[in-house]
Amino acid sequence: MSITYAIFEAEFRTAFRKNIQGLKKRIAGTFFIFFVGLIFSFACIRLIKFVIDNPELFPEGSNEGYGTILLIFFALFTLRTAGLTYRKIIKSKRMDLHLVQPITPRQIMLGMCFSILIPNFLLSLSLLGLFYLGNIVTNTGIVLSNDFLILYFLLSILSSLSGYIFSIAGALHPFSRKLAFLIILSPILVVVMLVSNESHLYPTVAIIVCLVCLLFLSVFFYFMDGIFVEALESYKINSSSHKNPIRILQFNWLNSIIGVRASSICSKEVISSIRERDVLSSAFSTFSLAFILVFWWLKVGIPNEPLGDLPTTLYYPGMLAMSLYMGALLQCTMLGSTILGVEGKRMWIMKSNPVESVLIMKGKATALVMMALPGLIAIWLPICLLAQFPLKVTLFFGECLLILLFCNTGLGVWAGSTFANFDESDRGNPDILVQFMLMGTSALLSGIILILPATIMLWDHNAGLLAGLVFSFVSLGFLFAGIRSAASAYRTIFVDSYGV
Repeated sequence: MSITYAIFEAEFRTAFRKNIQGLKKRIAGTFFIFFVGLIFSFACIRLIKFVIDNPELFPEGSNEGYGTILLIFFALFTLRTAGLTYRKIIKSKRMDLHLVQPITPRQIMLGMCFSILIPNFLLSLSLLGLFYLGNIVTNTGIVLSNDFLILYFLLSILSSLSGYIFSIAGALHPFSRKLAFLIILSPILVVVMLVSNESHLYPTVAIIVCLVCLLFLSVFFYFMDGIFVEALESYKINSSSHKNPIRILQFNWLNSIIGVRASSICSKEVISSIRERDVLSSAFSTFSLAFILVFWWLKVGIPNEPLGDLPTTLYYPGMLAMSLYMGALLQCTMLGSTILGVEGKRMWIMKSNPVESVLIMKGKATALVMMALPGLIAIWLPICLLAQFPLKVTLFFGECLLILLFCNTGLGVWAGSTFANFDESDRGNPDILVQFMLMGTSALLSGIILILPATIMLWDHNAGLLAGLVFSFVSLGFLFAGIRSAASAYRTIFVDSYGV
């Protein structure tokens, strides 16, 4: 047990020191992001209060309908844990050092699990404390029941355990072995999600089911040390990037648009990225937004009365606009911020090749666009067809898709070069402050560039379509500017930047 604690302590201290160093580097940004986060949190609390006070506006709502909040909390924390496990364990080279020590794999597995579970639990406590603070500041008077608090902490532990186990099982090879474990474990995840969604109706049953699932997962986890080692070995054997590329991903048709060399870089980037769990997680999150929109339409339909000052006709357009922005943020801005850091030591091979920096950035930006398009189209078209948007409105949202795609890609490639992080344990992700600043910048930029065409669209559809087309070209210009700025930053990166 002392060895398990030592591994946990080492990982926890390392992460803590890294975060402190990041905060010290950007102290002004820290306070700015802190206050922005507070304002956003207080706004969310006010929104929750509005839903509680106006249940008649939501056909499926009720005064005790906290099940949806618990479901979203569980899903987000499970995805977060799966991503952390993949970066800190499956892809981490530090695991080789642990495995050659005279300690058992179970001790390593437990220590690494605690290094993820404890921070998740502390984050859950912080969110709860932030809610109580916002409840006092906004004077909303929302009371959290004991059942909600019990379920909240149970799901906090369950999400950490589920994400950890599923990430390890997902690294197994061949696919049939991976599928076998996922088929066994998936029903538990589905049951927890269904129960959490209806927990406000049957809280006692939900608590019992969560406890049973937690017991089962704990027993399974304790005896999966063999699977843990097998997953690490499987990743090393099957993570080669020299496999034959899929022909459809070679993008030869792009040669006449961006050039042969930029097209080759784009193809290489896409093929490498689809093997990255972080990229797949972002794509899964984007498609989940599309699924949630469709699910919400089928379950709720159009509200019977206006939601505050928002007419019912703008309910789904507003949700669609927010979903498109979230998809572009995840797929373009956040993934774009890792485009150079994720290269690691390959970065210096790239810099030694006689290829212009603009071509490299153009190829990487095109790859971001190609990977983001399927998810954004999945968000855009289905809800437009289901909600029977007029043709001009549907086309306008297609223009909004392009505007968000180009703007956020330009921002992402610029950030990926300017804030390149070569720490291998972070897999190219910039520190948390940079990520928050990128979120704020993306929201501000997207809002500014969409306000005018959206306002014109409300006044006249034909003029709105024309304005959307004009701003699509404006956003394309912003993309080119982002590529140029990223190329300039790329040229200033030297070997002393590695590991900084």
